[in-house]
Amino acid sequence: MPGRAAGLASYHHLWLGPDHLLSVRATGYSEEYKRFYFRDIQALIVRKTERREISSVIFTLLAIGCGLFVLVTPLLMWRGFWAVCAGVVLSFLLVNLLRGPTCICHIRPAVQTELLPTLKRLPTARKVIARLKPGIQEAQGPRAPGQAEPSPPAEFAGAPPAATAAPPKEASQAPAVSPTEAPP
Repeated sequence: MPGRAAGLASYHHLWLGPDHLLSVRATGYSEEYKRFYFRDIQALIVRKTERREISSVIFTLLAIGCGLFVLVTPLLMWRGFWAVCAGVVLSFLLVNLLRGPTCICHIRPAVQTELLPTLKRLPTARKVIARLKPGIQEAQGPRAPGQAEPSPPAEFAGAPPAATAAPPKEASQAPAVSPTEAPP
């Protein structure tokens, strides 16, 4: 599957099986596997982040700083050094901009919500979701028309409406207490 993530001491990969998605976290000494069966996947949650914009600002400021050192340094050798540094930082900026917006992606099977660290860019996440969607639909069957829509939140008024809630049997014997008063 597209997308890889490398940490300080580990790296992550996604693998597509016939009926599951496999997330692999590997270090130099061990591997950890998490298998997500298509029939159990309830949601794939993708949230756009501002990491790309923050990185772009940092790379731009570094490039400007290196460019200023090129202008103010009197020695030709150091001017070349700072020019190369500015070129490297500008190439990082260009790669960051071309790779697309950043995101964070979670998968929600029946038990818990898990982070998918390999999906850090929105175009990559869209490709993975497009590859997973047919397998998930085949394993779970077609959805009913209203099933994919979230239900509206219930109104919170501190207590359920009187028309829908019946008082408990013990409440009829207890003295009435207003919401602002606390029982002794």
